[in-house]
Amino acid sequence: MPHQHRWHHPLCLAPRPLRPWLTESGSLTARLIAHHPRFRVRVLAQGMARPHEDERATLRLPRRKLLAPCREVLLCSGDTPLVFAHSVTTPAAVRRGFRKFRHVGGRSLGSMLFASPTIARSALAWRRVDARHPLWREARAAVGPLPPRLWARRSVFYAGHDRLLVTEVFLPPHFMEPR
Repeated sequence: MPHQHRWHHPLCLAPRPLRPWLTESGSLTARLIAHHPRFRVRVLAQGMARPHEDERATLRLPRRKLLAPCREVLLCSGDTPLVFAHSVTTPAAVRRGFRKFRHVGGRSLGSMLFASPTIARSALAWRRVDARHPLWREARAAVGPLPPRLWARRSVFYAGHDRLLVTEVFLPPHFMEPR
């Protein structure tokens, strides 16, 4: 994954209770449901949007293509946001390998991705994000005040040559990093 080195902060810096969540190779949705029976997905936005620069590089999107299919959701326990999730893919991918991306609606994207035996996943990468990173700012816009640093993870899903980048930002209070 291009620019993956920026997404490999030493895992030992993450709070110990958060490490299993950052390294979970299965469905994060399934793990959240197991720990939070009132799990639900709150869709914040879905449509064409401007990808962040590191997303553009990871997906190898040309600069001349300003917009790409994006989805932002909060994964919640009842009304409590647990994870801010941001996904982006290529326009061609929603016509081919990730056709269902447009029609996920209020379901979790993970339920679609992990249900298909034809979809493969890259290795996970993680890092701390702060107010300088657009994902931290988008999470703050969605949930309100946040601690100065949050941990996030990302991976690329592949359906043939099509790629879908999924980034998950872990939110307080359940995943708060000690100050």
